[in-house]
Amino acid sequence: MPLDTKEYGTNDREEFGNDFKEAVRSVNNGYIYIMTTEEIDFCRAADGVYGSDTEMDRLFSQGLEIRVFDEKGETKWFRTGIDKTYRFRRITDDGNVENDSLHWWNESQYLDIDTDRTKSERNIGKINKDTVYATGGGSYPLPTEQYNDTKIRIRNYLGEDDDTGELYVKDWRLAGFGEWPESTNGGGA
Repeated sequence: MPLDTKEYGTNDREEFGNDFKEAVRSVNNGYIYIMTTEEIDFCRAADGVYGSDTEMDRLFSQGLEIRVFDEKGETKWFRTGIDKTYRFRRITDDGNVENDSLHWWNESQYLDIDTDRTKSERNIGKINKDTVYATGGGSYPLPTEQYNDTKIRIRNYLGEDDDTGELYVKDWRLAGFGEWPESTNGGGA
């Protein structure tokens, strides 16, 4: 699993913007997940929503976690607080990862969606076709029209304890929506 990491300084907004735009260009049929101090957003990378300098300024100043992902990899920027600097992590699966199913494990987790309320609100035009309601009442964007029993794909990367040989989740990433095909379930545990 090729892994790149780095840290941005407080004056590295241009480098951040260039890296973000490159990550968006590199995903095939991928997605963007953004959590800022004011919102959570999910969109398709191909939509081009986050390309302007104004958006780069906003993400750099207000972002807490940003993920650009597809089934082959994920680029992630994150920080623990608005006054902290961004850290960066990129994971890209290669042939070695796919062939070593002992050290990765795929799962699909249901998203929190109130399907009845989402359906009725969409039918009367109160919300867009790319928005869903959570069971707690709030709404969030979902970059797929299918919302009934929607799951998000997660790939877990396993490490092995040197002393005991036990496997543990060393890192994880988002990979897409829906169930994983049976042939990609990994070995792991």
